Amino acid sequence: MGVFAWRNLLTRPMRTLLALIGLSIPILGVLGLFSLSDGLRNMVGDTLSQIEGVIVLRENTPSPVASTLSIGVVDKIRAVPGVRAVAPEVWGIAPNIEGQGMLMRAAGNLMSKKGAGSIWDQPVISGQDYPTHKDLKSAVFPRALKERGEGRFLDERDVGKSSIVISRKIARNFPNDKGEPRKVGDRLLVGEEDCEIVGIYETGSMLLDVVVVMDIQTARRILKMPVETVSSIYVEAQTPPGYQAVCAAIEAAEPGVSARSMNEVQANFGMLMGQVDKVLMMIVSLALLVGVVGIVNTMLMSTTERFVEFGVLRTNGWSQANVLGLVTLESAYLGLLAGVSGCVLAWLGTLVANQFVGGGLRLGVSPFSLLLGLGLSVATGVLGGLYPAWRAARMVPMEAIRLGSH
Repeated sequence: MGVFAWRNLLTRPMRTLLALIGLSIPILGVLGLFSLSDGLRNMVGDTLSQIEGVIVLRENTPSPVASTLSIGVVDKIRAVPGVRAVAPEVWGIAPNIEGQGMLMRAAGNLMSKKGAGSIWDQPVISGQDYPTHKDLKSAVFPRALKERGEGRFLDERDVGKSSIVISRKIARNFPNDKGEPRKVGDRLLVGEEDCEIVGIYETGSMLLDVVVVMDIQTARRILKMPVETVSSIYVEAQTPPGYQAVCAAIEAAEPGVSARSMNEVQANFGMLMGQVDKVLMMIVSLALLVGVVGIVNTMLMSTTERFVEFGVLRTNGWSQANVLGLVTLESAYLGLLAGVSGCVLAWLGTLVANQFVGGGLRLGVSPFSLLLGLGLSVATGVLGGLYPAWRAARMVPMEAIRLGSH
């Protein structure tokens, strides 16, 4: 029966091809969306794994860029039991760099064909207080500069000065007059401040490689922030396993702040992505419904044209169950072929997409996703073939021959 069903599909190649296209596109969509979701999860996980401390923000703010705290909070947190180091920071969206605002940079990236990803490479300023930051053991940017960068990190010579540390990405995005990436010793105009590049770092994360690090006083001048305010406070515990207890103690000591360990941030992001996955599945379900309709249409047309064939089979001893199984098997074959096509297209698509994305975002189709795509495709094919199969199986043999001969 399996060979018979396969030959029936091959005798109508154009109709079979259209049905395959109609179902393989939704499967491609399913795998593509979940590949993007998994890529974002992995990228954020890799980024957060580089940050070991606790970040203190104003309550109900999503990031340091949107947070504002009084400088007096620093001393209160320093007095919390279990705290080893407290380092205030100033954060903000970078103003014009080399005279280019965000919209101008976006237009320039499109014109230079750098790709859509470059549109969102908005630089962010991080102002760090050197006397407190020098005691940190888990600071991300000094470690990244030491491992994969060049030059030096900020020290006492840079307090109050226009010295900056930038990423390799920023060095490439703002080339010098010769069109070459900025180097250590070059100058970069940030807002109205003519800054000297003393170091270049690389974290490999698109979430971190957009940061321009400078002294906190310089950051306040550029961002026009009052001296008595900070954006966030980076805290290290005396023992890393005690971070959750330190977070609770900080929030109890200073109402109105939110102390977040990276484990908590990652858990919250995982919950958010779980909700995103549900929305994606709802969207993809509509596409799968279209695929079901395509299979139903294909199989209905096929069975209508084959009334004589079914009548002859029934008169030669085929039961209703045999006819039902034949048509259902044909629709299952369609689903399987569409699933294989969708999986291959998704795999090839991720290989191509990875040539154009970077910053730690890697797309890929996992074995589980491939099995899910194949399972959905076969189930969709079988579901779409049930009604045509039932309609073909319940026909009386001689009536089927009579109808098919007209």
